[in-house]
Amino acid sequence: MASKIQLRRDTAANWTATNPILAQGEPGLETDSGKIKFGNGSTSWTSLEYYTASGNLSIIDDTI
Repeated sequence: MASKIQLRRDTAANWTATNPILAQGEPGLETDSGKIKFGNGSTSWTSLEYYTASGNLSIIDDTI
């Protein structure tokens, strides 16, 4: 059976309006801008920085 990976996604306006807290390492995609943020388990959406190719993903636990 095939596995499916699904990203949490919404428009920039809806992300800002709901302002959720993403779990540590959880990606959130803005469908209208193509930008992505990664959660840390405690910071709300509007306070997270957008990921960039040169960005640091130290929020992701690599001990798995």
